[in-house]
Amino acid sequence: MYIFQPDRYLLKKQIKEFGHYIGGKTLDVGAGGFSRYEQFFKSSEYIKMDIGDDDNLDVIGSADNIPLADASFDSVVSTQVFEHLKNPFKAADEIHRVLKSGGVCLLTVPQWNELHEEPHDYYRYTKFGIGEIFESRGFEVLVIDQRGGFFVSLFQIKVRYLLDRFKLHSRPVVGRIFSRLFKIGTGLAMWLDKKDKSPANKKHAIGWLFILRKK
Repeated sequence: MYIFQPDRYLLKKQIKEFGHYIGGKTLDVGAGGFSRYEQFFKSSEYIKMDIGDDDNLDVIGSADNIPLADASFDSVVSTQVFEHLKNPFKAADEIHRVLKSGGVCLLTVPQWNELHEEPHDYYRYTKFGIGEIFESRGFEVLVIDQRGGFFVSLFQIKVRYLLDRFKLHSRPVVGRIFSRLFKIGTGLAMWLDKKDKSPANKKHAIGWLFILRKK
């Protein structure tokens, strides 16, 4: 069942805000068989790729070995995938390879997340780490957007603990009650982050969105 979480809410909000950068022939790297954010892009063709065997996928392949031709895409999307890659530098190389010159990548990564999809959960990223990976691979950074400050990050940790501790996804009645409380708490945490403009607040983030362009 669906339970409201600050990270998922803000991630969708972020992608909607910056989705106008994505258009033309688009590759979704790590799509998971879903067109979760396709509605926010102006794609003429949307190709979903992942390592799993899913009827909704267009291509079976991994981010560090994309089985598609050089310079064949106008844009690439990869959301919440890079923490699961053993070799993120190689994946950045592959995204660079399949993009046309001037092509754009929309990338989201976590700075904080609970352990998930174990044991294939390897990294967390600062904005400086992603910048280093992609700039060293021939990209220029167009946009860096922070997802959450101190208060939202702290509330997300509490939400994830309660979800896992009390198995809320498998308890519909209790889950719906908590979902409403999480939504209210997220609104308060977002308001506190907006009011707190201190450097201390900005050191904390759930994650980041990057818009990257192939030089």
